[in-house]
Order: sequence, then C-alpha cells, then structure tokens
Amino acid sequence: MRINRILAALLLVLLTVGTSAARRPAGVGTVGGQVLDTRNKPVVDARVTVQASDGRGLQTTETDARGHFWFPFLSEGQYSVRAYGRGGVSEWRQNVWVSPGRQTNVILHLGAKKAM
Repeated sequence: MRINRILAALLLVLLTVGTSAARRPAGVGTVGGQVLDTRNKPVVDARVTVQASDGRGLQTTETDARGHFWFPFLSEGQYSVRAYGRGGVSEWRQNVWVSPGRQTNVILHLGAKKAM
C-alpha cells in the first residue's frame, strides 16, 4: 500500500514537471509557413531567415520535406522573412506581426535570383 502511494506521488510530480516544461515562455509567438517554387510546389531544404524589423535577432532554419518551416519563441513585434533555395530567392515579407501565444503563417514564393 505504501509503495502505491509513493508511485502515485512520483507520477504526479513527473506529470507536473512535464506539463510546465512544455509551456511556451510568456510573451512569445511563432512564425511558420511554407516555401513554394514558381509552379507552387514545396521546396525542400530551402533556407529561411527571420529578422526583427529593427534589424535585431537574425535566425535561420531550413524547410522540411513538405517545404514547411517554423521559428518558435519569437518576442512580440514585427519581423521580416525571406527564403533562398534551388537557385532562387523569395521576396522579403515585411511587417509580419508576431503575437504572444499565436503562430503567424507566411507563404514564400521563390523566384529567379536577381543580379546584384
């Protein structure tokens, strides 16, 4: 009987710790979306960057097998997002607003790289 109580208490502690560890920090949101080519097909392994509109906090990730990307834990505010891949580059998506506890979705279309 005593072992059952100890096991029940241990299980309760583990569940509490696991639940609190999975929570997002307060005041943050995410930017996610998909990168598509000129035929609207997903682009695998495209490099996607996100940057706060004031130039801080540049982050980079790559798209998955379905062309999806995700930037978790971004502070509330405005961001710019761009993708590169398969010899192409997307437009800068500016003024992407991140709200706490929400995901802002962005679709980026790769076009031909522009000459510098």
